[in-house]
Amino acid sequence: MLKSWKGQLYIIASAILFGTMPFLTKMAYKSGSNAYSVVFWRFLWASIFMAIIIKGFYNKKILLSKDKLIKILGLSILYGVTPILLYISYNYIDSGLATSLHFTYPISVMIIMAIVFKTNMEKKQVLCAIVCVVGIIMLYSPEKQAGVKGMALAVISGIVYSLYVILLEKSKLKGESVMLISFWLCFFAAIETGIFSAFIGKLRFIGSMQEFLAEICLAFFATVIALVLFQKGAFLCGALTASLLSTFEPLTGVIIGLIVFKEEMTWKLGMGIFLILFSTILVVLPVKEKKKINIERKNRYF
Repeated sequence: MLKSWKGQLYIIASAILFGTMPFLTKMAYKSGSNAYSVVFWRFLWASIFMAIIIKGFYNKKILLSKDKLIKILGLSILYGVTPILLYISYNYIDSGLATSLHFTYPISVMIIMAIVFKTNMEKKQVLCAIVCVVGIIMLYSPEKQAGVKGMALAVISGIVYSLYVILLEKSKLKGESVMLISFWLCFFAAIETGIFSAFIGKLRFIGSMQEFLAEICLAFFATVIALVLFQKGAFLCGALTASLLSTFEPLTGVIIGLIVFKEEMTWKLGMGIFLILFSTILVVLPVKEKKKINIERKNRYF
């Protein structure tokens, strides 16, 4: 019981740290940065911190086999594109709304698995998808064209992330250390983002102490520490509980948006966010089978 409570606290702390990303990203924006540079510096610093932890604290080898590195290299493209799309959406819509729309990725995973891999969708899953779509429709404001673009970017970021989650599960990398895989993901994503950002003229050096602190906090607290806490929490309290408590991430984004950025919250917007989060929670809950009253528990894919 004590381990379970400890695990839940780890997951909540992890979700809150992940939820600070919009705040830290906008801090960097105030100093003149952009989504591409923020992602580049975040992943670069994160890979450095992880390398120090892997070698300095655990004294483990960083190198992996060529086959595994090629798999991670492919995954890193999706891993890097996801935050770029999400961070760009902050320029068009409120950060809390963007985070909530991104959190539709469990529904995207479910739909893609059904379409591409022909997995069966149960009635509950279909209901979740419908509820999620209704929630997104309630967030739509036809008078705000920029908002529509921002919403699309946030939803697409969730779809891209769902592809990453599916391919990660299919990659047969589960036996490797999460920290080691994360190091290579961040390292490759930093290189890819850096090259692409320089090519399109978006890469910039850190120009102020505020921007530097924002990037460091993004890398260390909202990436490395949040990841470590999530993995420890999931081990102690289980994947299902971890999935449910992860909803503290978008809730943190919404609360920070309301308090810090004075973002608007109407009943329609609030209901839309609630429906999205409700559908996400419902889709990871265990399914009750009528046959012989057996209960099948499905763990989270992440």
